[in-house]
Amino acid sequence: MALIAVAGSEAGAGATTVAVGLAHRLAYAGRSVRLARLAGDAGAAADARAFAALEFATASGQPVAAASLGAGGGDSDTTDTTDTTDTIVELPAGTDAPALARQLGATLVTVSRTAAGAGGAIAILNHAARGGALAIPEDRVLAAPTVGALIAASRARVLARSAAGDGELCEHIVIGPISEDADTPHFRRFPRKAVVTRAEKVDIALAALLTDTRCLILTGGADPSPYLLDRVASDRTTTLLLAPGGTVETVHDIEGSFGRLPFAGEEKAERIGALMAAALDDAALGRLLGA
Repeated sequence: MALIAVAGSEAGAGATTVAVGLAHRLAYAGRSVRLARLAGDAGAAADARAFAALEFATASGQPVAAASLGAGGGDSDTTDTTDTTDTIVELPAGTDAPALARQLGATLVTVSRTAAGAGGAIAILNHAARGGALAIPEDRVLAAPTVGALIAASRARVLARSAAGDGELCEHIVIGPISEDADTPHFRRFPRKAVVTRAEKVDIALAALLTDTRCLILTGGADPSPYLLDRVASDRTTTLLLAPGGTVETVHDIEGSFGRLPFAGEEKAERIGALMAAALDDAALGRLLGA
């Protein structure tokens, strides 16, 4: 069995995303995979919970100490020499990754947004068009915030929730146009979106609801039309929010949610798995595993 340590060159480089992608790649190559998150930084608990929610790998759901990882990645007190499970462990941000990987006896994978920051047995450039041993391109699904994140960022009041809940992804922010002419073709250009428009522009809001709008954010703080509320409540396909600020202010509040939130969710796991499968061929996979 293999022990692979994944470390980001900096906080937010995408180490969690890459760890999940590697686990997905190994699992779909027919191998048994364990995901672990070392304690030591503020994101450890959330990352460990995200690992535990995945179906293709085992995880404890709690951050672990380096001392608990025995040779090959098993628990030091319970390691079974017949165990064939590969372990992928994410190292905490700011650690001396090469030294810690040596201590663990692990193959080191470093994740960076720039070639200058990459190094280790295999270097992965995250959010990159090309370059390095492996390059993971920018991707809307991976960058997309959830409806719940938009609720928090916009400081909005929830008027109605979709049946899918706050975990739905929004790949685009679309601002409602001034005129109602040809609204629906405009909105149909953007799937899986959040639409931001003034609360009094009922025609714009209704046009958005005819397309794949996951989240409709009404701005200005004024109560919306009862007809609009009834429409959203009956369809249950869109979460309706009422933000206290204006349209420009609200867009500024939510735009920073894209590409900057911690990794979580099965949909993002499947997407990074597909990207990793395209980037990591069998030969590279063999090098990673020491074959």
